[in-house]
Amino acid sequence: MRPYVLTPAVAMFLLQLAACGDPEVIRLGFVGRLEGRASEISIASLSAVRMAVDARNEAGGINGRQIRVFVRDDHGTAEGGAEAARSLISEGVEAIIGPNLSVVAGGMVPVINEAEIVAISPTVASQYFVGQDDYFYRINSSTHEVAKSYAKHCIDAGHQKVAIGFDGKNQLYSMNLIHAFDEAFTALGGTLIEFREFNSTIRGDIPRLAIELSDSNPDALILLANAVDTALLAQQIRKHDTEVALLASQWATSDSLLTLGGGAIDGITLLQAYDGFDKSERYIAFGDSYSARFQSSPRFASIAAYDGVTVLFSVIENLAEDESIKSSIDAIGRFQGLQQIVEFDDFGDSTRKITTITVQEGKFIPK
Repeated sequence: MRPYVLTPAVAMFLLQLAACGDPEVIRLGFVGRLEGRASEISIASLSAVRMAVDARNEAGGINGRQIRVFVRDDHGTAEGGAEAARSLISEGVEAIIGPNLSVVAGGMVPVINEAEIVAISPTVASQYFVGQDDYFYRINSSTHEVAKSYAKHCIDAGHQKVAIGFDGKNQLYSMNLIHAFDEAFTALGGTLIEFREFNSTIRGDIPRLAIELSDSNPDALILLANAVDTALLAQQIRKHDTEVALLASQWATSDSLLTLGGGAIDGITLLQAYDGFDKSERYIAFGDSYSARFQSSPRFASIAAYDGVTVLFSVIENLAEDESIKSSIDAIGRFQGLQQIVEFDDFGDSTRKITTITVQEGKFIPK
């Protein structure tokens, strides 16, 4: 048998043949916690990303290129975030949506900075990431901004003494918010009488925390936890104090809170970075499509993730040959979101308008 020799003419023909094929897909990564009791906001984010990608692909993709999403579970840890980022970078992703938790971002950000890959987080809020000139972009308001809103709300509602219970597994978020709240609340004349952490994986820790918080005799309790743990904490607290005002972070805003909380969460107040009662045509169309596909209502994580991926669509679509995604985002700076303008400052930080909701008879309603 004669060996086959690849002549220059044949090589050129093969290159031309390849060029006539379909354009290479656009590879986008997604990082989030996809299993366990703290997975709900990541699943909501991924759902919105998939919906946006599918709609764009059905419309022809971006400049004729289809979009493919590569998904990695971060397991809710810094180590998991770092490993998820490395795995996606090895897949050749052009950018990443995620993570949702500040603790995960702590492990992930050094990896994306080294690889010079942009990541846009829908929900990370920790002040730790604010003012850093890096490859990490945040859609959400910072913990300092959110803390000021909670402090003002408490004072306006007549709550002079406040205690806080928080999930110890996400301290990069919780402790930032607590210290900022303490500063803002004290400046307004209030007193943060105590803050205590819990670990939901330890049997009896939630009932223990409920007793300790109730015994501190506060006017209001702020719960910084996911939807499942917030519902369980509220139920335990109501066994000891039926009058204390309850507030929760937007981290807990989901159908699970309503399903699991029962009467214990009636009247609970949540401050949100989105308007679930928006009557604009754009939002109604999004909400109807989302609910029909996923059998649940879109919440803050869905909306912020949708905004994040549409930012990437806009940037990639108009990217010059010698331009990076980071330099393009920085140059444009301002993007139309689903409900609000997404405007990144020089450090990739954004803010959101805060709205207030409460739970009445198993439903979220504006307050």
